[in-house]
Amino acid sequence: MSVRSLLLSVNHVDVALLYLLLGIFSGVLGSSMSLLFRLQLSFPVILTSDVYNSMVTLHGLIMVFFAAMPTAIGFFANLLIPYHCNVPDLLFPRINALSFWLLPCSLALLLFSMANAGWTFYPPLSSLSPTVEYTVFSLHLAGVSSLVSSCNFLVTMMATRSSLWYSISLFCWSIVLVSILLVLSLPVLAVGITFILTDKHLSTCFYDAAMGGDPTLYQHLFWFFGHPEVYVVILPVFGLFSSSIQQSSLHRIPGELSLVVAMASIALIGSVVWAHHMYTAGLDLDTRSYFTAATMIIAVPTGIKIFTWLSSLLTMKRMTNHSLMFLQIAFIVSFSIGGTSGIILSNAAVDHYLHDTYYVVAHFHIVMALSLVYGILVGLYYASSYLSISLSIPMSGHTSLFVFSSFLVFALQHYQGYSAMPRRYFMHSETSSHTVITLCLLVALISFLALLMELIYLLVSMRQPYR
Repeated sequence: MSVRSLLLSVNHVDVALLYLLLGIFSGVLGSSMSLLFRLQLSFPVILTSDVYNSMVTLHGLIMVFFAAMPTAIGFFANLLIPYHCNVPDLLFPRINALSFWLLPCSLALLLFSMANAGWTFYPPLSSLSPTVEYTVFSLHLAGVSSLVSSCNFLVTMMATRSSLWYSISLFCWSIVLVSILLVLSLPVLAVGITFILTDKHLSTCFYDAAMGGDPTLYQHLFWFFGHPEVYVVILPVFGLFSSSIQQSSLHRIPGELSLVVAMASIALIGSVVWAHHMYTAGLDLDTRSYFTAATMIIAVPTGIKIFTWLSSLLTMKRMTNHSLMFLQIAFIVSFSIGGTSGIILSNAAVDHYLHDTYYVVAHFHIVMALSLVYGILVGLYYASSYLSISLSIPMSGHTSLFVFSSFLVFALQHYQGYSAMPRRYFMHSETSSHTVITLCLLVALISFLALLMELIYLLVSMRQPYR
């Protein structure tokens, strides 16, 4: 297939490959930015404070909206839903292609803006950013893309399968839940960031405390989207991982209904715990108590999923290739560690000490970076049969090097968080922390290079015909 025909195609496989290419490009770009500002922390003469803040802002937005979502949702959902639902394509293929082509335009606008307001866009800092308008419009484009594709996925699955819960695969169930979360939460984010522009240009005072506004209103609006976004990214990986175990064991997972109920419970409870990001914003005692208890309850359905996967792996009667098994175990371990550190942060009293430290950074990167990447690599093994390619490659040294080095990066950041090292500082005056910061930089560089080698190895193995 020529490049021109790929770019003009509306076929679900071609659009899925375009999503994958965009996700890989954005992932490498965002990871390069993280290495740049980690280099600044080790050698604090490279970036100015404004450029450092811009790099942090772009890193967060690019990795969430243009690396994680296009890969975990766009690529795998476009590729697998028609096969799992026994249809030739999604119901609206041209709208599906449009949802992809909005993303490069959105990414270009975001890079052009170079906003330095932080990826959460808290006012009044965001109102002072001179190019925040471009960033807001970029996020609106990305939001429209996600809404359009979510509706397309939903109607395709609803129109082609029966109402019985086991009539669709676990992966399709995860996409159903993700689509519902996006449809419910994205409009709230759109309203929140639009109010920033009305405060700046139309003299409204939604967030201006001097004029009777409430800055914490924006935090509520943002995190009502922001916390479900974590599950928007990780739920498709849950479905992929479950499908991968089924493929490896050649039978359906025992307790499959429990996995569906657990995913639905995670999506539901995860939508009503947003204020645990705001414990230090002056919430009253009763509110903090509710959000502490509700956040801890998420551990119950998550534990159900972990133990169901473990039982399926332990009862597997045949050995798949070692690299796949290693990545499956790495995914379970990393997600368990990330979830456990989240339970620690759910306690309002503990969070007052750890808030805005590197412990928080380590927590959400283990969940949204490590677990996501391991799950995507597992998903690529699963999806290779649908692409008529072979990924039955032996266990490689750079696979283990990537897993262990990436674990070490965030283990060091957990230590930095326990030491109360604050995040978002573009330089640290204490010389005692420079050793750990430099070690983090070196290990992160090794992890980045190992991931590039893993991706190149996977691409080379794709040239082998499927057997």
